[in-house]
Amino acid sequence: MLVLYNIGIRLYHFGVVLASLFNSKAKLWVEGRKGMIEQIEATTSGFQGETLWVHVASLGEFEMARPIMEQLKNSEPRLRIILTFFSPSGYEVRKNYRSADHVFYLPLDTPSNAKRFVKTIKPTKVIFVKYDLWFHYLKQAKLFGAKLMLISAQFRPEQPYFKFYGSVGKQALGFFDQIFVVDQNSVALLSAIGITHVQVCGDTRYDRVMEMARSEEKLETIEKFKGESNLVVCGSTWTEDIELISKCVTRFSNTKWIIAPHEVGEDNISRLEKQLSQTTRYSKFNEDDSLVLIIDSIGLLNKIYRYADVAYVGGGFRTGLHNIFEATAYGVPTVFGPDTSRFPDAEELAMKGLAFKVKNEKQFEAMVNQLLAEDQIDLKAKIQSFMQSRTGATQTILQYTEHC
Repeated sequence: MLVLYNIGIRLYHFGVVLASLFNSKAKLWVEGRKGMIEQIEATTSGFQGETLWVHVASLGEFEMARPIMEQLKNSEPRLRIILTFFSPSGYEVRKNYRSADHVFYLPLDTPSNAKRFVKTIKPTKVIFVKYDLWFHYLKQAKLFGAKLMLISAQFRPEQPYFKFYGSVGKQALGFFDQIFVVDQNSVALLSAIGITHVQVCGDTRYDRVMEMARSEEKLETIEKFKGESNLVVCGSTWTEDIELISKCVTRFSNTKWIIAPHEVGEDNISRLEKQLSQTTRYSKFNEDDSLVLIIDSIGLLNKIYRYADVAYVGGGFRTGLHNIFEATAYGVPTVFGPDTSRFPDAEELAMKGLAFKVKNEKQFEAMVNQLLAEDQIDLKAKIQSFMQSRTGATQTILQYTEHC
């Protein structure tokens, strides 16, 4: 199976290189990794103290690891933190992240890259987040003697680890000294394949989003756009979500809309401008009378939700629901599509009447209309109370990390 894994890595690389000829995100992925291992060797070798290596897939996983990194750096200023990203959408936004001493793309997971990387940075502690597991890097870090942790992990029966063809993934999980999972179901699944170094501690996303919600940072453009109107913020939207939303934006009086697409490339932004009525881009807003504001940059959405009267989070009609916590942290009533398989917390919020699942345009319009018409004070308080009750995972992980 390891042979197939290695072949798969090479085929994936070849596929991304081909895609880079016509896809800007793939091009960033390829260009960003050119000479990366040499850059890492040139800038990180020779350090003698403790090194924490944190690897994340993209921005969402970065936010899960962020409270861990920042609190460790505050308590141990001499600790060197090396942060690696897999995705350009994470790296390009956080490549200047101040709590990390170095931020890199993770080079392709080959045996030679992994050996060079680990030999150079000499990690003493390693944190991987959620699911972006790379066999050779984990193996080399383990052989080097580092303490390996996986945080905010959540497992489902359909994942390869639990299939006959998942031996490489099972081995990768076995390299970790401690796995912190978000629910008891994950413990049972891992136990069934012989992985027992597992602890339920919840999801660090709760800690991070509640911390962000306490921030008083203001966005003047959003305040001016909203004015005295109701505001529906639609985040992480895909084509299927826009098809749903576009038919409703003109049907509500005294209501404005913000669309934050999952992809912010020029082609997608231009397409949105054609699909939606009375639009303006965030980057070009000039206090006009636009009905729809399109967010054409990354990193603002978690701050924008503060201004929402209702939120809609995309993905539930396509790839699986995206993160709703950034909205619910502010107590914003949140609507989403039917596929919550990758986000069981959203299903739980819906079951408690604290979030709202819709299956079609008619249900979406009715739900938004209902939420805009109602007094939301009590509902918002209940949503925030639920969110606050789930915090604490960060401290559990820190206790282990500081003493392992």
